[in-house]
Amino acid sequence: MLDIKCFVFNSISVNTLIIYNESGECVIVDPGNCNMREDTRLFDFIDDNNLKPLMILNTHAHIDHILGNYSTAKKYNIPLAAHPDGKEYYKTAYAYAAAFGMNYNEEETLYPNIDLYDGKLIKIGDDVLEVLFTPGHAKGSCCFYCERQAFVITGDTLFCRGVGRTDLPGGSYEELVDSIRKRLYQLPNETVCYCGHGPETTIGDEKRNNYEITE
Repeated sequence: MLDIKCFVFNSISVNTLIIYNESGECVIVDPGNCNMREDTRLFDFIDDNNLKPLMILNTHAHIDHILGNYSTAKKYNIPLAAHPDGKEYYKTAYAYAAAFGMNYNEEETLYPNIDLYDGKLIKIGDDVLEVLFTPGHAKGSCCFYCERQAFVITGDTLFCRGVGRTDLPGGSYEELVDSIRKRLYQLPNETVCYCGHGPETTIGDEKRNNYEITE
């Protein structure tokens, strides 16, 4: 059975998730840790619980979600997995960091070495996450669905009473709404959503109350 530990990191308050189970294996989703203090918080939880990281998963490659990729991968000698459509964001990470007033070492940009694609299964011990391709907020945006426990990691595709912005390069409101309606809203209503920013919600609650999704 999977457990989820959430940390809120950096000036844009990204939800960084550690997903783990009784096997001791774990994956780290969107490491937004951006300084030594935040690194320590993340690493101490992993080490104190004797967890074995398997890989880093990026829901998408906007700068606030990838700040900790390098330090985390270096610490545990693990690969980075992301959808190939988003690779251009890693190339321009330094410019985005500067635009948002973030410290970022261009030489420490980590490029994905595992490609994610729709339907790919990520195994954590005996548990499985399924990749859902959900572009719109950014090129290559993905969500991670656990059917067995009825939860989904939505990144910045879907928020509690909101959706990810679409005014940055590669964004499309029409594509985002299409992803939400055809992929996320097809999940059972009780499915818990762990979002890239802010609190948890459920698919059913968003269907009823998310007025950012228009016809």
